[in-house]
Amino acid sequence: GKVEGTVSSLGLLYTNLSRGDETIMIPNNVVLSSVVVPLREPDSLSLRAHLRPDVTPSEVQALLDEHVTIPTRSEPHIGLESVDADEVVVRIAATPTNEEDGPRLADEILAAVAGVTAGGETNSEPAR
Repeated sequence: GKVEGTVSSLGLLYTNLSRGDETIMIPNNVVLSSVVVPLREPDSLSLRAHLRPDVTPSEVQALLDEHVTIPTRSEPHIGLESVDADEVVVRIAATPTNEEDGPRLADEILAAVAGVTAGGETNSEPAR
């Protein structure tokens, strides 16, 4: 039969696949004799946000947790790029679970951080 999932671990005797909260153990001899079709991962998005100087990355994470409803492959990553007296610059990276949700995910992230930006500046760029 057909089994879909993400490889979560490789062992001496079994390959474990994750599918949501479920883990499927497949004997390695079955995996080796099967056709494996890799899934194309959706493009991630990257947003560079200029925040007010009093805003912390943990506050940005809380805003994203509260406002972003689009499923993502993992929690959005917030990287600190620079800090000065006028602003804090962070890069927010996220990958939607489904590629067609990319534009809506970008919309939700922009809406989540709009209230804490310095002068309303955000710069959305394709991920590299």
